[in-house]
Amino acid sequence: MSTSVPPRDGSTITGSAASGAASSVLADEQALKRVFDANYDACLASAKTQLADAPTLAPRVVEVAFLNAWNQRAAFATQEQLDTFLADEIRHGSARALSRRFSGHRMGAMGGGAQSEAHAATQADPAKAWSQIERSIHGEGHSAEAHAAAATAGRHDAASHMKSVAKSRSWAPAIGLGIVALAVALAGAVYMNRLGEDDAVLSAVNAQGIQPIASSPGQIGSLTLGDGTKMRIGPETRVMIPEHGFPDKVRAVRVDGTASFDVAAGQVLPFRAVAKRMQFIATGTKFIVSAFPTDSGVRVKVVEGTVTAKAGKRTSTVTAGQALFITPDSMRAPTEAEAAEAFGWVDGQISVQHQQLRRVLATLTRWFNYDVKVPDLPLLDRDASFSVPLDSSRLAISQVEQSANVKFAYEGETKVFRDAGAKAEKAEKAKKK
Repeated sequence: MSTSVPPRDGSTITGSAASGAASSVLADEQALKRVFDANYDACLASAKTQLADAPTLAPRVVEVAFLNAWNQRAAFATQEQLDTFLADEIRHGSARALSRRFSGHRMGAMGGGAQSEAHAATQADPAKAWSQIERSIHGEGHSAEAHAAAATAGRHDAASHMKSVAKSRSWAPAIGLGIVALAVALAGAVYMNRLGEDDAVLSAVNAQGIQPIASSPGQIGSLTLGDGTKMRIGPETRVMIPEHGFPDKVRAVRVDGTASFDVAAGQVLPFRAVAKRMQFIATGTKFIVSAFPTDSGVRVKVVEGTVTAKAGKRTSTVTAGQALFITPDSMRAPTEAEAAEAFGWVDGQISVQHQQLRRVLATLTRWFNYDVKVPDLPLLDRDASFSVPLDSSRLAISQVEQSANVKFAYEGETKVFRDAGAKAEKAEKAKKK
């Protein structure tokens, strides 16, 4: 992949992580055990709720969720990220378990139904579940990959069984039932394959050892990916590209921050951008994704073509000129201010409207590498705004001064905002004296 980076501050984007990156919250097995002890009961309850009439499958679902978390432990810089991951894994794992159970019961493949339920029931005790996780971590039990392989084998065995049943019975009612069962099995297989593909992409872009392409505050970079896709990344952004398999086996990247894509057409696989475990799937199109770690959701805008947005079980098609704001609980069109803040940088404009001064300061630092301190902490709650071209940091400062009633100054070498009202009041008192 070729890289061309003309940042304003003269630095270059490299393939290494930005300095000071947070370490994983799962630093070792002891940390995993603490997380397991603190969350097992809640995870088990969540899995049982989603499994409805198959609660005995819940322990295995939870076990695999923690194993997958361990396998992707390098991706979790905060407890919130880990909690979100576990919730998603339990949701996906429950769907997979129900699909296998349904297919097994309908086609008589009890190895994937009653037997697995009986085995799962023996793992309901937390101590036994942790013991199984430990064995899997050390290669003595069933790894997450083994669970996935077993699921694939189960679907194959079920399909083979259905085929033999169809051949051995000649009367019409049996054939009719066989056709219905086969249709159900195929539908389940298609659903599981899609679910498996989504999970495979998430695993690939969260794999350990990926050296992210990272940008610094005030830095915008341009890159051409291995498939010919042109990408621009905003400041304070990290992009993870699978080191093995891109773009032939997995054509996906993960974005922590903001990036725009001009997707290369004519590829076998669709292009996927992953942000906050949500996926945006495109074929030969232009779109922008914005998802900084402190954001509550992901914003996507399509410039040309069509993008399919997937968040858990929810999907939405976004066409040219449209934008979407996705949170774990909703999908909606962003407000005009939200859209300007997320996507304006592509056109050279930075905007943040009616936000607390603390957030406006973070935006100043991100886009202009302009670190301004506020010694008087209550000022951070004031409403502030600015909307300026990318090369106008002084104009941004001026607009913040006016909107938040503060005054910019240097105190030694430190840039600060002080209360403009307090300064005026002090001057007035001095005159009266």
